[in-house]
Amino acid sequence: MRPTPYRAGLPRKLVAACALGCLLAGCSVVGPTAIRSGRLAYNDAINETNRQQLLMIVIYNRYEEEGNLLAVSSVTANVSVRTSGGIQIGYGDADHYAGNLVPLSAGTAYEENPTISYIPVAGENYTRQLMSPLPINLLALFAGTVADPEHIYTALIANINGIHNPDFLFSPSEIDPRFSRVVAIMTALTKAQCLHWIEDPHNHSFSIVIDDYAPAYTARVNELLHLLGLPATASEPRLILPVSLALHGRDSGGIGIITRSVFDLGEILSAAIEVPEDEENTGVAITYPPPGLAGKDLRIRSAKDRPEHAYISVKYRDNWFYIDAADQATKRFFRLTSALWSVTIAESTAKGSAAPVLTVPVSR
Repeated sequence: MRPTPYRAGLPRKLVAACALGCLLAGCSVVGPTAIRSGRLAYNDAINETNRQQLLMIVIYNRYEEEGNLLAVSSVTANVSVRTSGGIQIGYGDADHYAGNLVPLSAGTAYEENPTISYIPVAGENYTRQLMSPLPINLLALFAGTVADPEHIYTALIANINGIHNPDFLFSPSEIDPRFSRVVAIMTALTKAQCLHWIEDPHNHSFSIVIDDYAPAYTARVNELLHLLGLPATASEPRLILPVSLALHGRDSGGIGIITRSVFDLGEILSAAIEVPEDEENTGVAITYPPPGLAGKDLRIRSAKDRPEHAYISVKYRDNWFYIDAADQATKRFFRLTSALWSVTIAESTAKGSAAPVLTVPVSR
C-alpha cells in the first residue's frame, strides 16, 4: 500500500523545520563565540605590536633616528550576523515525486567591523616621565613580587648609599664589587623570607625590614650594613631601614637609592644591538662604551633573513633585528623595560587628555 500524501509529506516538513531551527538557534550564541574567538586575538595583536614598537624605538635610538609611539586607547568591535533560509516541500503521490527529496536552502553571513583608536605618545608629560628616575614604589613593587629580585636590583638601581652601578664602563676601575655583593645578600635574604619591602600608608614612604635572620644570616646582615655604611647590629631582632630617593641615606640611618629612568633602560638595550657587519664602519649606528652589570649579558641580534626562533623580531633597513627565544636574560630585561614603558605611556596619556586621537575604522 502506498503512503498517503499527508503521511509522506509530514516527516519531510519536520526534518526541514528542525534543520532550520537548529541553524537559527546557532545565531543566539554568536556573542559568546565572538568573545572566545576575538578577545585573545585582539589581545595577542596588541601585545605583539607593543613589543615591536619598543624594539623599533630601541633600534631607532641606536641609529640616531627619531621614533614615535602610538598607544591603543580603545578597540570597538561591531559584530553582525544575517541569516536566510528557504524550504521547498513536495506534496503528492510518490509517483509524481522526483527523487522523493525535500530541497532545503539556508545561509549565514557573519561580519565584524572593528574601530581602533590610537593616541600619539609625545609631549612634555611623556618626556618627563621617560627621563625621570623611577619612583621607589615601582622598585619596591617589582623587587617584592618576583621570585628572584637580583635582576630587578641590577637593572633598576644606579646607586645605593654611594655604591655606583654604572650603565656603561668608561674605565675598568668603575666596576665596584660592593654593588654585586649588596645585591647578592639582599637577594639571599629575600629568598629566605628575611627581607621585606613595606610601605607606610600615611606618608607613602618605603622601608626595608629585615627580621628573623638570626642566627643563620646574622653575619650576612652585618656585612650588608657595613657595605651600606650603617652601624652593624646583631642584637636587634628586627631592623627597619627607611628607603629614599637620594644619593645617601646613611645620615638618617637608612638607604638612599638612585634609580634608573626608562630612557636609561632603553639606552642599555640599544647598546645590546649587534650592528650588521656591513654597517659597522659606516658610522650610521652609535658606538657605545662597554656595558655595566645590567647590560653585559644582553643581546639583540641581527640577520639578513627572518629568524625562525625569535621572541620578537622587526625588519629595519635591510636586516632583521630580534631577541632569540632562548635568550632568557635579554627577554627578562626587555619584558621589564616594556612593563615600565607601558606605565610611562599610561601616566603621560592620562595627564595629557588633550592629545589628538586617531580613529581607524576597519571593514572588510
